[in-house]
Amino acid sequence: MKQYPVMSMIDGLPTFKEPLTEILNELKVGGSLCVMDPLEAHTARQRAWYKGICLPGLAENGDSTFYWDHRLKSECNGLELLNIETLALVDGSIVGRLTTKGVSKKRMTQFIESILTWSQDNDWLVMPPDEDLRR
Repeated sequence: MKQYPVMSMIDGLPTFKEPLTEILNELKVGGSLCVMDPLEAHTARQRAWYKGICLPGLAENGDSTFYWDHRLKSECNGLELLNIETLALVDGSIVGRLTTKGVSKKRMTQFIESILTWSQDNDWLVMPPDEDLRR
């Protein structure tokens, strides 16, 4: 999902780096806009780094992103830092899974730092996120 940070507010209206017409021209029927406050935008960028850079980068070593997602969540304090999402299966059984959705900025930052420490300790190359996502 593309994000366009609000650069400033002029007369109560947001300004962006790109012209508003360019942003709106990308919309398609059935698409939508999502308005996020600064905290939501920050954690969305943290999740995008995890799903879009960290996991695919580790998967280049031969295992799937699903494998690395599970491994990182189990080895990098996922149980303490991430949320548990409960799912009902077709057969009626209930399972839980760890998710980054709805995780606070502080806990997501701790999870990222745990991943970076773990990757360094295990000699796995992980491209760190921008410095502002580590605060």
